[in-house]
Amino acid sequence: MKQMAAVTMMTVFFLLFSSLSFVSFADETADNILQGAEVCSADQAAVEALGEKRGAMELFADIRNIEGIVSGMDGTVVDLNQTINDLGGKVEGNLLFIELSSDILFDFDKADIKSAAAETLRKVALIIKKKAEGPVSIIGYTDSKGSSEYNQKLSLRRAKATKKWLIEKGGAKAKYRVEGRGESDPVAENTRPDGSDNPEGRAKNRRVDVIVQVAE
Repeated sequence: MKQMAAVTMMTVFFLLFSSLSFVSFADETADNILQGAEVCSADQAAVEALGEKRGAMELFADIRNIEGIVSGMDGTVVDLNQTINDLGGKVEGNLLFIELSSDILFDFDKADIKSAAAETLRKVALIIKKKAEGPVSIIGYTDSKGSSEYNQKLSLRRAKATKKWLIEKGGAKAKYRVEGRGESDPVAENTRPDGSDNPEGRAKNRRVDVIVQVAE
């Protein structure tokens, strides 16, 4: 009988200990659930404070509204004013003048756009797409080497090639006016005062002018 009583007492103590442990575990679990709920509630409140679009669209709009900041052809953010400065662009009234060296665009006596000119022309295309408010004039020029007739035809071919690149590869769809003026309207002397050749001056005269009508 004494042995049975001892076993019964041990069983009672075991059950009592198990019950207490379970209650402690349940209380701890409940606390964790409540804490988790509080965290989730705080997170949800933070998300709701940002709004449905999480603030991203508003931030993007703020960036786009900064004067002179645009999205480039590859999606990057571009400072358009800096791009114009990089090309040596000048604004007079409602016209933006960009002078491109033919030596950058073309090989000697050729009218095919060089691959090395792509970066420069991409900048021009971006400016046209973002700034043009009217017709875009492209005017080709040469130096004085060769006959006037040949130079006029070469300058026109180069102006047309520039327009084609801007539209087809630069995506700059606009109304264009294309002209070839040959060796007329030089910006530098083709010869020196003593009559000798002036390579530096001739290089400046070999050019393609892009004139973009912009908003004043």
